[in-house]
Amino acid sequence: MSNLNITLKLFGGLDKYIKDYNHKKGASLHLSSNQTVIDVAKKIGIPINRISLVLINNNATTLDCIVKNNDIIKIFPQIGGG
Repeated sequence: MSNLNITLKLFGGLDKYIKDYNHKKGASLHLSSNQTVIDVAKKIGIPINRISLVLINNNATTLDCIVKNNDIIKIFPQIGGG
């Protein structure tokens, strides 16, 4: 199993799940291979039901997408208003 380095960017209050989160740079995570976006979210404690949109390298994707080395993952919660 190889190790992956990813950048995780969190929006809409999800940053509270990472201590000392850097809003400009995001968070660097080191993962084992064959991890999905769900695995990443669980690793840092984000409840899956809070996730509304995921982008990997600025492309919309699903929660079961496999993460690759050097991916930039952006996670957004459902945002309401009116």
